[in-house]
Amino acid sequence: MMTKEQLEAEINSARIKEKIANVMIYGSGAAMILMFFLKKIPLAIFFLVVLLAGGYLWGKSAGVAKKLLSENVISGVLTEVLGDAVEYNPWGRINPGSMVFPFSYNCTDGSDHIKAVYNGLNIELGDIELIDETEYIDENGVSQKSRNTLFKGQWLTCDFGKELVGEVYISEWTQKDRRCMKSNVTMDNEQFSKRFCVRADNPQEAYYILTPHMMEYILAMADKSGGTVYLSFLRNGKLHVAVKTGRDFFELGKSNADVEGLRRKFLDELHWFTDMIDTLRVEDTLYKK
Repeated sequence: MMTKEQLEAEINSARIKEKIANVMIYGSGAAMILMFFLKKIPLAIFFLVVLLAGGYLWGKSAGVAKKLLSENVISGVLTEVLGDAVEYNPWGRINPGSMVFPFSYNCTDGSDHIKAVYNGLNIELGDIELIDETEYIDENGVSQKSRNTLFKGQWLTCDFGKELVGEVYISEWTQKDRRCMKSNVTMDNEQFSKRFCVRADNPQEAYYILTPHMMEYILAMADKSGGTVYLSFLRNGKLHVAVKTGRDFFELGKSNADVEGLRRKFLDELHWFTDMIDTLRVEDTLYKK
């Protein structure tokens, strides 16, 4: 077991190597392009080698930092909140479920996959990216791929274990989103209606789930989320919650590693999701009678 000071020193050392690698990658990449443009091929090849070495160093250093964080901070946080049976894979991916977004995607990526039984409910949680990937032919006739990340954040799936009263989709929207995403259910709470698009095949099902108390709660949780919130209540008993934060779940940040500060930050992030589960699971209006 490392001391707090030793752990912080090891993490900071890995991050310094990451920064050096970034300088190697961007600097040598720019230099390589310039050398090719000037037709100085040997120098261009040299900078290509430096670029590849920088990429290797970056991947190795990032992996070391993530492993240190996973084994010494994240695992303890997960056990404290979710119990000893929690499964955590830093490089694993969660599969997204049904959700209404103001965009379409055809590719996913992710990390920090968590599986657990929380208060008797099966849950999964993890970082996720939703990507629109397209193929095109460049000017040389070579097939290329373009990837546009449309969503980066966290995704929770919770199985309540019993049938819900219906299927209801709630999507936080901007004025721009209203052009491509329409509510088909009008709620009595004006503040909620301005902030969220509500979709349901049967409007009555939305009224059962979105009681006045529930709408106030979702508004309050969205204020604390640090991102854009999407929810789906599915008839098969599953709740999906996606939060577009633009960052990874267990992220170090830009400052030097502070183990205790990171632990508190990760606990707060995890409790946002478990607090939502704790509140929603006891709402009788969610379930089919």
